[in-house]
Amino acid sequence: MQTWLIYNPTAGNGKAMRLYRALEPRLREAGVEILTTEYAGHATHLARSCGSEACTVISLGGDGTHHEVLNGLLPEANAVFAVLPAGTGNDFVRVLGYPTQPEAMLEAALHGPIQPVDVGRAGDHYFLTVAGVGFDAEVAGWVNQRKKVGSGRSVFVRGILHNLLHYRPQPITAELETPTGKLTRSSDTFMVAAANTPFYAGGMQIAPHADPHNGFLSVIWIDHLNHWQVLPMLARVLRGTHLAHPRVKTFSISRMTVEGSPDLWVHADGEILGHLPIQIEVIPGAIRVRTGIASAGD
Repeated sequence: MQTWLIYNPTAGNGKAMRLYRALEPRLREAGVEILTTEYAGHATHLARSCGSEACTVISLGGDGTHHEVLNGLLPEANAVFAVLPAGTGNDFVRVLGYPTQPEAMLEAALHGPIQPVDVGRAGDHYFLTVAGVGFDAEVAGWVNQRKKVGSGRSVFVRGILHNLLHYRPQPITAELETPTGKLTRSSDTFMVAAANTPFYAGGMQIAPHADPHNGFLSVIWIDHLNHWQVLPMLARVLRGTHLAHPRVKTFSISRMTVEGSPDLWVHADGEILGHLPIQIEVIPGAIRVRTGIASAGD
């Protein structure tokens, strides 16, 4: 089976370049075809050029690079997808059971067991981790529009602190399709997140029970918070203990339509997609993914 590597040298403030250089001899030895991105969106075009074959496509970069590659492989999804994480958040790989040592990580990406994995779709864009509206989307916009100095959770914390002074909860209405039927909910909202996996923003456990194999998205809806309530709430999100808070509501959904101010951003996998309104849905088993030697989620 042919293997392609789509490599984003700018990802992770130098992390991707260092990982690629460490693995390049092994990649050449394994006969991997290497494609390097040159501009935003290029990974999607590259994935479309190689994803029509029954091959493995490895994304080397951050969650934004993985997002672009995914959108090049779908909707046909003929290729097997794998990742080499080297970005700011690295949240998708957390559910794959990959080892952390580079050579072992590459072995999983090349030869790990293959599992079908659900993906989300927000409008015309597919996503791997979380799509959201509200405070987290504003933070995502801030992070994406500025040079990412640092890595991991610290970059997102800076974005949170910046937006903490400016963001105001907004009226949002959503129609949700749940396992027990349709329902409509409206509230003055801090944020709404639809999660395919538990983590985003560098390991924050926004949806501890999300599972990319169950055919549903886990919706976390946080109602109005005063400024003094935001940081304690975010501290709980870091630990995944926020679901018991009275301002937090949770739903399992197959599809939802979200409406509100057309000025509100929508993000998916930390990438800004546009503004409300938006339809978000799950596509069960949409892509085959190489997982780690350990069971996914270990």
